[in-house]
Amino acid sequence: MIKGIYNSSAGMQPRMTRLEVIANNIANASTIGYKRDSLFISVMKEAGLSQAQGQGDLKGLDSKEFTDFSEGSFVQTQNPFDLAIQGRGFFAVETPQGIRFTRNGSFSLSTDGTIVSSDGYPVMSTSGRIQIPQPEKTAGSTMRVNERGEVTVGKTVLGQLRIVDFNDLSQLKKEGQNMFATDAPEKPATTGGHSVVIRQGFLEESNVDALEEMIQLVELTRSFETDQRTMRAQDTTLERAMDVGRV
Repeated sequence: MIKGIYNSSAGMQPRMTRLEVIANNIANASTIGYKRDSLFISVMKEAGLSQAQGQGDLKGLDSKEFTDFSEGSFVQTQNPFDLAIQGRGFFAVETPQGIRFTRNGSFSLSTDGTIVSSDGYPVMSTSGRIQIPQPEKTAGSTMRVNERGEVTVGKTVLGQLRIVDFNDLSQLKKEGQNMFATDAPEKPATTGGHSVVIRQGFLEESNVDALEEMIQLVELTRSFETDQRTMRAQDTTLERAMDVGRV
């Protein structure tokens, strides 16, 4: 009986983690460049061994979070500082903690003419920061970014965006909602071809399907409630058995 309570409790723990993951996905359904998280639950060898020996517990239950890097839909903004990556790749931005990577192309111009991310971090080119000379005299509408990521004002080329990719995206770790860090070696993403195209005046929306997440949330809540009722029933039965023993 006690094992039954323990097994129900063990099954509820990954559901709690999954509940938190789904809630975070729903909260970021409107966050530009956000990539949804999911949970992988596996039963390790120890769980099968214990079942074969009649122990019946789930000590081998393991759960791991992973990020879905599939592309989100694009929305047109007409803002020349809004950029989207069509295909694999990430923008590189310079933060106090080092270079970080993001799909959030909601950029703007700082007072000194540096193109910065929504968090105020400089956006990197292949040769460093991208800075527009005399920003007070340069209207944003004169800045152009072509499909290869080349940034120009008039006929002057200011640099080419540093668009990078990785062989193993699972090595990227989230920082905040749409920023990633990694020690894995980066490689230049192929731009201007079929692999990667830079779209000026567009933003990539979150790849979260809010309706699907809500359905999963309802199903998960019902499963969680079922486990709770099972534990209460087992606890009541155990209490009655103890009363009979005392008699």
